[in-house]
Amino acid sequence: MNVKTLLLIIIIPVVFACGKKSTTSYPSPERKPPSAPGYTIEGSTQVGLASWYGIEEHNNYAASGERFSKHDYTAAHKTLPMGTVVRVTNLENGRDVIVKINDRGPFVGDRIIDLSHAPATSIDMVQKGVVRVKVEVVSTPSSKTSNYFTPEYTVQVASYSNVSSANNAKRVLDREFNDVRVESVNVKGKKYYRVRVGRYSSKNDARKAASKLRKQGYTTRVILE
Repeated sequence: MNVKTLLLIIIIPVVFACGKKSTTSYPSPERKPPSAPGYTIEGSTQVGLASWYGIEEHNNYAASGERFSKHDYTAAHKTLPMGTVVRVTNLENGRDVIVKINDRGPFVGDRIIDLSHAPATSIDMVQKGVVRVKVEVVSTPSSKTSNYFTPEYTVQVASYSNVSSANNAKRVLDREFNDVRVESVNVKGKKYYRVRVGRYSSKNDARKAASKLRKQGYTTRVILE
């Protein structure tokens, strides 16, 4: 075998090896799990997405029984007690506003609060529609001292247009239950007095209490406080 032939035998495999595309695979970058719709800080602050509403709903009735107005500084929240006052800060520009919770929602996507048109305008979020916010509890009618965003349920036993009837029902229920309340509410311009029993962190516990009351002849409803 001459020298030229020997060189060809050595060089040709090297050339073909260099021409091959590498098949070495590398692990793909680790993907982070999707973030939660909102999270709470120390039970009194919640961070998440906010939207606004009120054009079509203007003059209708909110979940609290009040007449809704797009001009009022109010908001809808899924779990905060009605009448809770919160500070909402637009985390994109630092503007904040104080609103009262008087409605339930939002029930779209992963949003945590729905502002009426007036407060939404105040923190400059109307044009964008959805912004990231911080919601801080300022005051609440609830007996809670922490974890304000945790749902709390109660059993509504009756609703009367006469306060004396409501108080009479309360006196009867007081013999067996510790936490019996008469709460007034305006519904479509009329005042009603609702008799409610207990506050429960578990909906199942509230249902058990409601079942017990039904056996005693009461018409009950489990509602979110």
